Amino acid sequence: PRQLLFGGAMAIVVDESAVAFWQPKGVGRDPPSLTLKRVVLKIWRSEESMSLPVYTNTKVAEVKAMLEQRLNLQAGTLKFTHKQGSMYRENLDCEEIARNVTVKGIESFARSKQKYSKPHAIIGAGHIGLKVAMTWLMEKPPMTNFVLFDKRPEVGGTSWWEQANTTSRLQTEVGVYHLEYHEDNGWPADCRVNPWPTRDQLLERFKKTSEEFGILPYCNMNTEVTEMNILGRDYASQTYELALDRQGKRSTVEVSSVCFFPGNLTIPRRVIYKGEEEFDGDIVYGISNEFDYSRAMGKQVAIIGSGAFAVENVRTCVEFRATKVFMICRRKTLSMPRVVSWLANQSLQYISAALTLEAMTPMYSLIGVDQWSYYAVFANEARTTVNIRQKARFGIGDVYFLCMYYGHCEHIVDDVKRVSRHKIHLVSGRSIDDVPIMLKLLGFTGEFANDRLMKLTELFGWWCDRDHRRYMVAEPIGVDANNFAGTSFSPGAIQWAEQHVHVMHYPKDWEAVVSSGAFPTHVADEANDRPAYVVEARHGAMTGISIGALIPALAERGAVTGPLK
Repeated sequence: PRQLLFGGAMAIVVDESAVAFWQPKGVGRDPPSLTLKRVVLKIWRSEESMSLPVYTNTKVAEVKAMLEQRLNLQAGTLKFTHKQGSMYRENLDCEEIARNVTVKGIESFARSKQKYSKPHAIIGAGHIGLKVAMTWLMEKPPMTNFVLFDKRPEVGGTSWWEQANTTSRLQTEVGVYHLEYHEDNGWPADCRVNPWPTRDQLLERFKKTSEEFGILPYCNMNTEVTEMNILGRDYASQTYELALDRQGKRSTVEVSSVCFFPGNLTIPRRVIYKGEEEFDGDIVYGISNEFDYSRAMGKQVAIIGSGAFAVENVRTCVEFRATKVFMICRRKTLSMPRVVSWLANQSLQYISAALTLEAMTPMYSLIGVDQWSYYAVFANEARTTVNIRQKARFGIGDVYFLCMYYGHCEHIVDDVKRVSRHKIHLVSGRSIDDVPIMLKLLGFTGEFANDRLMKLTELFGWWCDRDHRRYMVAEPIGVDANNFAGTSFSPGAIQWAEQHVHVMHYPKDWEAVVSSGAFPTHVADEANDRPAYVVEARHGAMTGISIGALIPALAERGAVTGPLK
C-alpha cells in the first residue's frame, strides 16, 4: 500500500496485486467475473480512507474478514454501510461490496501499537542488536523509547571484537553482510571494490553506519548488564530491572522488555595434548590475535580443526608464507568454494542441497576429493534428495582448495595422540615432523551465564520461557538443510530484529504463537556443554517457518526482505 496525504487526511492506496486476497466465485454454473473495480473504504467520523482493488462480485464478508484478520480484530467487529438514495444502510455479508463504503468499528486502518512506560533494553551492540536499534529508528515517526548496553568500548559485537584476528576477513560477500541491509537503503559505498573487508574495516563500517542512522546516542558502551530481575506478578504489566556496571560504577534501570544478543559461541574449546611442554615451539589458539602470523614465514604449521575458522587460518598462514599447512581433524567438514556462496546469495529461489554439492564439483575435483562422500551428506541413491548436516558452518573461500592443489596444504583425518619437539604424533601411528607451530581451532561453546542473566530455563523459538518481552538470539550452530537461501548474516539479522519489534508493537499476536505450541524448544544440556540459548540450525529454521505461518505480517515482510540479497 501507498499512503497519501490530502489536506491532512490520509488515503491508503493498495496496488492491484491485492486481488490475490479474493476468490472469484460464479453464480450457479456461470463462471466468475474477473472484472476488477476499486472500492473506497472510509472510516466513520474520520478522514482516513483506503482504495482497494476487488473483483466485481467480491462479497462484503470477504473484505470484512481481510480487515479483521490484518488488524487482529474479533470476527464481527466491523460494520459496513453505504449510501443508497438519501439513506445509509448496513451491508449484508452476502452482498457484493459497494464502491463507496463507510466502515464502523475501527478508528484507523493502521493497527494500534502497544504503549510502554519504560524503555526497551537491547543488550549487545553487535550486528543484531544494532539492527534492532536501526529498525526502531527507521519507523515513522522514529521510535526512540529504547536503550542499548554493551560491555565493549565501541560497537561491533563479540565475533569481530573478541574472536576475530586482525587478519580475519568477511568470508561471504559484503552485499549480504552490512548493517544497513533494508529495501530503503543501498549497498555500502565501497562494496564493489572491497567485497571482503577485513576485521578492522568491518568494525569501522559498524561505527560509521551507527553514526549515520543516529544509533550511537542510545548506546551505553563500557556498560555490562550483570543481573536481570522480573518486577511484578502480573504477567500483562511486569517489567524488568537491570543491574548495570559501568567501569565500576553500579546502577539499575527499569525496562519494559529485554532483548539479548550474546554472540554465537564465545568460549573457545581448549584442549591440552600430552607432551606440550616438550614441543619447543608455538602452541596457540588461532583466534583473538593470540598468534603473530609473521612467525609462520618459512615454517610448517599444523592446524587442529576443520571448521570455518580453521579454513580461514589456512589462508592466513599461506599469506604469511608458511611452507606447508597440515590440517588435522577427526572428520572433514565441507568447505564451500566462493562461487557457490555467490550462487546461493544471489539466487532469488532456494538452492537445493543437491545443486549446492553439484556446484562444488569443479573445486573438489581439482583436489581429487568426492564431496558426496563427506559425513555431512545424506542422499538417496539417485542423489536427487539430499540433506547436508554438519556441526560446523561452511568455511568459504578458494585459497583452501588452491593450497590443496599445489601441495601447500594436506588435510588429514586423524587425531593428535601426543606431541614432542617439533613433532605431532597421531593416533594412527603417523608422525608429522618439523612442525614448530600448532594452531588449535577446536570451535567454541556458549556461556551458561547468559542463560542465568535472562532467567532462561526453556528457549521457546527465540523467546525465554514463553515471555514475549524476553528475546534472545544467537546465530544457530552448524548446517542442517535440504535447501540454501544464502550463506551470510544480514538476511537473518533483519528478520530477527523485525520479529522482536513486531511482537513488542503488537503483543496480541503473541497469543496465537503461544497457544499453537508450534515453536521448537531447547533447554540447557550441561553434559554436552550446551546452554539453552545455543541451538542448532534446524531449531532456527523451524522457528522462522512457524512464526511466518502464525503472524502473517511477518510472512509478508519476509517476502520483501528475503529477495533483497
